[in-house]
Amino acid sequence: MPATPYHFGPGLLIKAAAPSQFSMAAYSLTQIVIDLESGYYMLRRDPPIHRQLHTFLMGGLIGLLCGLVVSRLGAWLSRPRDVVGEALAAEYRLSNAVLSGVFGGLLHPVLDGIIYADIRPFRPFSSANPLYGLVGARMVYEFCVVTALVGAALLLAWERRPRRL
Repeated sequence: MPATPYHFGPGLLIKAAAPSQFSMAAYSLTQIVIDLESGYYMLRRDPPIHRQLHTFLMGGLIGLLCGLVVSRLGAWLSRPRDVVGEALAAEYRLSNAVLSGVFGGLLHPVLDGIIYADIRPFRPFSSANPLYGLVGARMVYEFCVVTALVGAALLLAWERRPRRL
């Protein structure tokens, strides 16, 4: 499935841990863009479905570009600035968006590389995948689900905390 929701779990946990330093929008967009490659090759029934975008080099570049898009689009959509809260402003702050996008682009081949044999995370420098089978696929999925649940719970708790006037 393109844009697997499992990839969003670690991002939710980081967003909960550092809400004003992490852009969930840039991280999520990066996950979706990278998985468009898989969707394309799945539809064409043309294996392998994980190719160039599922590498550290291309994942990082896609994350950089997604971060720039989120930053510019967010800044444009949030005019005038005085009506935008700090939480939303953190999503499109240039440094947050770029770093979150790059992080997402680098994490994606790690998570998929552990599960799928056709991932070549170090391409074009190496066709090896030392991540494959490092742990079982179930453990990767469980890690993603647990990080999503913990992150969502922390974000909800953060939002429901009493505010000081």
